[in-house]
Amino acid sequence: MSDPSEPMQRAIDAARTARGRTSPNPWVGAAIVRDGGVISVGATSPYGGPHAEASALANTDGRGATLYTTLEPCVPFEGKKTPPCSEAIIEAGVAKVVIGILDPHVGGPGVARLREAGIAVEIGDGAEAITELLRPYLKFRATGRPYVIAKFAVSLDGKVGAPASGIRWLTSDTALARAHSDRDWVDVIMVGSGTVIADDPALTARPGGAEAQRQPIRVVLDARGRTPPGARVFGPAGKAIVATTRDASEEWRSAVTASGATIIELEPGETGVNLDQLLDTLGRGGILSLVAEGGPVVLASLFEGGHVDEVHAYIAPRILGDEGVPLSLPGTAPLTLEQPVIEPLPPDVLVRGYTGSWAQRLAL
Repeated sequence: MSDPSEPMQRAIDAARTARGRTSPNPWVGAAIVRDGGVISVGATSPYGGPHAEASALANTDGRGATLYTTLEPCVPFEGKKTPPCSEAIIEAGVAKVVIGILDPHVGGPGVARLREAGIAVEIGDGAEAITELLRPYLKFRATGRPYVIAKFAVSLDGKVGAPASGIRWLTSDTALARAHSDRDWVDVIMVGSGTVIADDPALTARPGGAEAQRQPIRVVLDARGRTPPGARVFGPAGKAIVATTRDASEEWRSAVTASGATIIELEPGETGVNLDQLLDTLGRGGILSLVAEGGPVVLASLFEGGHVDEVHAYIAPRILGDEGVPLSLPGTAPLTLEQPVIEPLPPDVLVRGYTGSWAQRLAL
């Protein structure tokens, strides 16, 4: 695959600024070109607001121009909250549209409407980079479930901590900042009740050290009703959901609900809640992306069930020895990450890559 053209790269950069702000819509970027130069750029607004093409056209005269968009322009459909971008492009008098990839939710009619109106259409510019950026959206459209990132930190000898020695946090501020940059764009942060009991995390996104205005939903898996109703995860910054089963007491449910959290009851799974049911429920709620941050039981269940799409493993330059608690993922089959990336975060290292559990395809 060739690199994106300069105008399409501008559109991709714009799309990246909207990542995680548009669910359940995709994050899309658009750029308008006249006389060889980009004269306007737009990105998708939060759900219910203007799409990227409309935003770019609002800033300039589109007559005779070429519009670059990362994703196929939308068409009318039942329940649509914004005017169709394909119609906006036609009404603006755009002469040519360059599309990165087709939208599986639109499936080609957007292209057909443009061509019927006499607009020249090209497809495929920057397709590889755009497909990479839109992995959560594309998986959601293919399966109805959110894209799952498994995130954990380990020492050089594979330990997640050494509580007996007072070692609970392994990585540096640099690695922590990188983790918060991911929290800042995902729809959900998920942990098990054991993590809440042990660490009492707030599970907020704090990019640059400041609490983000838009916070991901915090999901706690608690099959038996153990999470303290006063836990920080139920704080005011963002929405909290507790996934439980019929085994949790009514008294506990009432206390958690009074803290501001939402309870969803699922069937029991082998080690907690039924994860298939959970992911289906989150998908129906328009959740596109999820980062699971522990504990080991939750991560093991996600891996064993084939639910993990991407891995973020932070490795700290420490050896914890016999007092360290090993990362154990029982039931997980041997796995080699696809397209691995080694990201230095001195003194730590981030290893990330794809599991292949969901087959990514270029939508051309």
